Amino acid sequence: MNGWADRLLIVDLSTGKIEIEALGEKLKRGYLGGRGINSRLLYKETQPGIDPLSPENPLIFGTGPLSGTLAPASRFTVTAKSPLTGILGDANSGGGFSAELKWAGYDHILFRGASPKPVYLYIQDDHVELRDASDLWGRTVLETETAVQEELKEPGLEVAGIGQAGENQVRLACVIGSAYRAAARTGMGAVMGSKKLKAIAVKGTRGVPVARPAELLKLMGEIYQKIQSSPTYARLSTYGTSGLTAMLGERGYTSVRNMQESGSVSWIDQISPDAMMKYFTKNKSCVGCSIHCGHFFEVKEPGPYAGEKGGGIEFGTIGPFGTHCGVSYAPAHFRLNNLCNYYGIDVLGFCTVLGFAMEWYQRGIIDRDDLDGIDLEWGNHEAAMEMLHKVVRREGFGSLLADGAVQAAQKLGRGAEKYVTHSKGLEWGHADIRAFKGYALNQATGTRGADHLRGIPGGELLGIPPEEAQQKFGSPEAGSPTSYEKSRLVLYYQNLCTLSDALELCKFNTDVLRQGIGVSEMSRMLETATGMELDEDALVEIAERIYAVERAFLVREGVTRADDAVMGKQGNESVVSGPFKGERLDPEKFNRLLDEYYTLRGWDLETGSPTRKRLEELDLNDVADELEALGK
Repeated sequence: MNGWADRLLIVDLSTGKIEIEALGEKLKRGYLGGRGINSRLLYKETQPGIDPLSPENPLIFGTGPLSGTLAPASRFTVTAKSPLTGILGDANSGGGFSAELKWAGYDHILFRGASPKPVYLYIQDDHVELRDASDLWGRTVLETETAVQEELKEPGLEVAGIGQAGENQVRLACVIGSAYRAAARTGMGAVMGSKKLKAIAVKGTRGVPVARPAELLKLMGEIYQKIQSSPTYARLSTYGTSGLTAMLGERGYTSVRNMQESGSVSWIDQISPDAMMKYFTKNKSCVGCSIHCGHFFEVKEPGPYAGEKGGGIEFGTIGPFGTHCGVSYAPAHFRLNNLCNYYGIDVLGFCTVLGFAMEWYQRGIIDRDDLDGIDLEWGNHEAAMEMLHKVVRREGFGSLLADGAVQAAQKLGRGAEKYVTHSKGLEWGHADIRAFKGYALNQATGTRGADHLRGIPGGELLGIPPEEAQQKFGSPEAGSPTSYEKSRLVLYYQNLCTLSDALELCKFNTDVLRQGIGVSEMSRMLETATGMELDEDALVEIAERIYAVERAFLVREGVTRADDAVMGKQGNESVVSGPFKGERLDPEKFNRLLDEYYTLRGWDLETGSPTRKRLEELDLNDVADELEALGK
């Protein structure tokens, strides 16, 4: 077997039974791997309406056919029904876990049921066992990883686990691998916690056979050269995603104090790429990646966070905590980043929710009595740390925020929902997308909610020449942020991101951010690694199939066209400052854009459900039959 290990590891946590099944050609050829196979398995394994925190919710870890090879396919996907949104949930992370799982000989792990006591799964090639984790329960992610490595004494062992946030079933909880690489969004850590699954520890020695090694080596040399000569490589390899802070501010994309301003602010230089760079001590790369966008850091200057060390700070911390919450003190970012990684909580999600709560406090919707005396003013980093502890421990007002901003606002009332931006229950507020119509369409139609990673519209965000926009997307205006000529652009980037996730490629290496890997390169890598010939059209069809299965999961859970919207401030108000002052999402134009997008997808214009015709074209007759039987 080339590329794939062709092995699905099935672990029943309720009984302790462990089995291995072949993936089979239909899954591999139809969904590739990673997010693709995960989503298909989730659809098959679940019934509509189940409680995401019940034993009936499966939990699936997936690698891709290029994982563990020379390709920059260092990521893995964790999938389950989301306890945060109640629809399809998944999260994606890099590091070394994915490669190690493939080297042990497994493509995917499917967990069923729930353990009666805390356990962790240990994999060493053919040796697979559930081990007692009672003494690990209550420990941080880092403490857990260290304890497991000391217990097993396996050099190079990779551990993916949860901290106290997952144990307490905080709906913002995530899965952390390689100490600080987070599979962050939609609450997958809470699902692990509900199953009493503390961690997965894996060590592999088998490697990954490939079909044509010499060709793959030559091809990857060409692709890496193309990546390193791209216009975004220098910024990403130097600063990582922290390099986006100033650039996105200049583009008018940045939310300031929950969109009370947009774009750059007077104190942006305090958390600018160069300001954050002085804390970085060295770069870190995921397996197989030449961009090395990760960093280790240390705060050496005097102050309350002196001596703070760690790794992995991203724009997902700096944007939400910095401009969205108004925190200009750089060392506080590193402390908050570490705390979120230790506790195992989605830093982007927590800071987004925190920013909403700060505006509730500003508007008098909540006060210090509600907050147990915490002064939740904009920029108060000490108050942010206090609230984080309360969220993780589910104490006082923190327990309300632990269920996410949408549920918190509904329970709170008092007009709180007005200040929460989301789509399908997944919060989004640290970036102002009102001027970026393609970005807004992607957020509205993302299959896990408001999610840039389902289809980052790089051509719109970074800008492309009109002639290129015409050639790729059928309109010279497609690259202009305020244009509504975006249906083909969004479809292109959603398909590209879907394929990246199915192959577990890092999107930073792809055309998503104007880098070297497009669908053509994916086809060539897949053929030389696996021997399977799938041209560009075939790969795009696979992406469409994956998205259709995910959409069907949402429809089965009750999602309709009405849910394909940007809710809250971003959907209802105009931009108040910056280069796009006065811009808003026009309801009539956005609805026309949604019609165009639905037509391209083959979805019913009234309901938003994939049509039977389109499902049958994608060889999803069983899905069509089920939706028809359910009247959907």
